[in-house]
Formats: sequence, C-alpha cells, structure tokens
Amino acid sequence: MEERVLKWKLVNFLVADVEVDFVSANDEYTEADIINLDVLGNVLESFRQRHGGLWVGGGLVITSRVVRLSANGLNRAVQSGALDIELPLPQIRRVTVEGGFITKIVRLDTRAGSVKFRCYGAKKVAALIGTLMSQRG
Repeated sequence: MEERVLKWKLVNFLVADVEVDFVSANDEYTEADIINLDVLGNVLESFRQRHGGLWVGGGLVITSRVVRLSANGLNRAVQSGALDIELPLPQIRRVTVEGGFITKIVRLDTRAGSVKFRCYGAKKVAALIGTLMSQRG
C-alpha cells in the first residue's frame, strides 16, 4: 500500500558526490551556444570544494515515515551521483533551519552525516519534519 504524501515541494538539495556529465551537457549547450563549458566546469569544481557538493534541483516528498529527495529530469540528464536520497524519520536526529540567499536551508542531521535542502517555506517544512519526528518518539 502506497503511503500518503503529507508534503511535496520543489527543492534544491546539496549532493556531495554529484558529477556533471559534460559530454551530455555539451550537446545541449553547444546547440544553444549559450555557455562555455570549460568555464562552467571550473566554477562548479570551485563551488563543490568550497561547499562540499553541488545543489541539485528536484522534489521533496514527506510521508509519516520518510523524507525523500529526488533530482528532476534535467539534472538526471547531465549529472550522476546520489540523485535520490531517502531518510527514514527514525534516522533523523535533529532538524534545523539555516540562513540562505532568498530561500532558507533545512538541515537534517543523522548519525551518518547531514542532508541539506533549500526551498520556499523552509521553516514550515522543518516544523512538519520535527512534528513527525516527535510523534514517532
């Protein structure tokens, strides 16, 4: 039986091991003639080193049991790595909201590390996850 979705939102989430497939991206951008991929590659690598990963666009699904992050089709076409993240609520130890440019960042801490995503309404999303965590004990 499919579990009921309590919340769905468009988000960007930080992925530490994401790799950009510049061959696929080059096909798209060369036709449009809109970007120099060598420059883009250098910028992305610098960002990855500074921030511990790259932001990947996609969706957030929250149920009473899990928080799931999934990359959108465009990101899947040109990137590889952990493009789907599923965190069972019992694995989440703490949820906090951090500052961000335009949108706030929700940080989910687990024993294995942290998962970060940004979205509009981040405080409400964090509050929902916190409520679900407390209901599960």
